[in-house]
Amino acid sequence: MKQAIISIDGASKGNPGPSGIGIVIRDSSGMVLKEVSEYIGETTNNVAEYTALIRALSETMDLGFTRAEIQSDSELMVKQINGQYRVKNEGIMPLYEEAVDLIRRFNYCSLVYISRERNKLADKLASDAASPKDKPKPEPEPDIMEIQEEPVIPVVQIDNKAHRINVHTSSRCQFVNITADIQKVVESSQVVDGICTVFVPHTTAGITINENADPDVVTDILSTLKGMIPADGPYRHSEGNSDAHLKASLMGFSVTVFVENGTLLLGTWQGIFFCEFDGPRNRHVFVKVI
Repeated sequence: MKQAIISIDGASKGNPGPSGIGIVIRDSSGMVLKEVSEYIGETTNNVAEYTALIRALSETMDLGFTRAEIQSDSELMVKQINGQYRVKNEGIMPLYEEAVDLIRRFNYCSLVYISRERNKLADKLASDAASPKDKPKPEPEPDIMEIQEEPVIPVVQIDNKAHRINVHTSSRCQFVNITADIQKVVESSQVVDGICTVFVPHTTAGITINENADPDVVTDILSTLKGMIPADGPYRHSEGNSDAHLKASLMGFSVTVFVENGTLLLGTWQGIFFCEFDGPRNRHVFVKVI
């Protein structure tokens, strides 16, 4: 799916006062796919801006997009979401958290500041929703409240690319515990609650989850595989590693683990193991967190 380009705005006639939101969703070619102009009751300009952001994210997901660029002329909200300003207002915090949660569901999502001149359509939709069209359009109140120039960890520009982990093996058949390396990728992704998938792009190596406390468990697995699939069987594959292909197929090439509170949701004794069957080699795995 191509990337969506979304323009958003929130308007409050009085700050606080009658308020509305305006949203314009376009595809990457510039074609308008949806417009939203909706009255949201009496509230502040900041609440209207965040409400527009949350609604825009939901509408964009409903249209099937997994990548989005959101444009807003609210410099305060953009800097709060991007981690340049900290949210201090308790009334804004739940909206901020909801917006961040929605952003993290995209494969890629960025929030950028644009001038009001470049945001005319969304501005008009928000203003029309906030008041009857026959009333003069007042100048919007500036977003000056609660600005705190205190840096925090950015939460946008989350591009959920696959991360590569290099694995060096020293034996022909060997299990390497890579749990700690995968946890580091989870932490760097900034995903709090989601899913982590680990994929092995090799045909003679696999991946599995099993006990990481007693090393004898790994020894027993390798011993059993060796007995089931001997290295010198009646194979037709000419490279001499048919047993490695068979063992890798039995173990599988990917595992998926839930992420909760920024941590892999593994059992007490569980670890994630890279399974080498044709080493020693320099290998790699791909890790993606969404």
